[in-house]
Amino acid sequence: MAGSSAIAAFVPDVRRPHRCGYFLAGLIAFLVTFPFLEDVARPLILSMPIAIVFVAGVMVADAGAMNVRRASVLASIQIGLTVLSLVDREVNTSFHVSVALALVFAVGLILFSTWCLLRYVLRAAVISRDQIYAGICMYVMLGFAFGVIFYLLNILDPRSFAANVPLLEGDKPDLMYFSFVTLATLGYGDITPRTHLARSLAVVEALAGMLYIAIFMARLVSMRGESNAAAN
Repeated sequence: MAGSSAIAAFVPDVRRPHRCGYFLAGLIAFLVTFPFLEDVARPLILSMPIAIVFVAGVMVADAGAMNVRRASVLASIQIGLTVLSLVDREVNTSFHVSVALALVFAVGLILFSTWCLLRYVLRAAVISRDQIYAGICMYVMLGFAFGVIFYLLNILDPRSFAANVPLLEGDKPDLMYFSFVTLATLGYGDITPRTHLARSLAVVEALAGMLYIAIFMARLVSMRGESNAAAN
């Protein structure tokens, strides 16, 4: 009886709102508006709403109150370090240290949120539409995670990336855009990784994107079809 109730706890409830679908819509909206937001705010400032978005990811994954608190702690530290760097001067060593730490905690938050969504998908006894939405969310979140890493590299070593198109004075390459272009293996060539570390990470992201779609999402959609066939 206890085993049956434990399994039943992970069976998706058809009456449950498609919260991962709403979260996916929010991620896509944030992704689409990110280039426009960069025109009015520095990428460092935009890391703060990213923190809020990924705490929401933990919440929609039914990860439990403890994991939500852990995500909130990561987000709070990230936002605090970001604010600290914003009031500091860029010529100071403390600026680079606080920026690097803020972006490290941002990546940690994104990966933690991704893990919570992955656990939500894998623990489901029946794959529903909400698990499919969660799988797509993880793909988008992977692009955000690498985007933050690329910004971190560029702050630590401004030679990491080169823009092959003219930029306005003071502008820097849009590395969030570069991340998603790399994830989708489009490779427009307008931004190029120059250092060995930047190139290696770009290769890892491209491979991760291809393998994720070809293996994980394909299997998830197949399981969804099997669930529908069994129900009929």
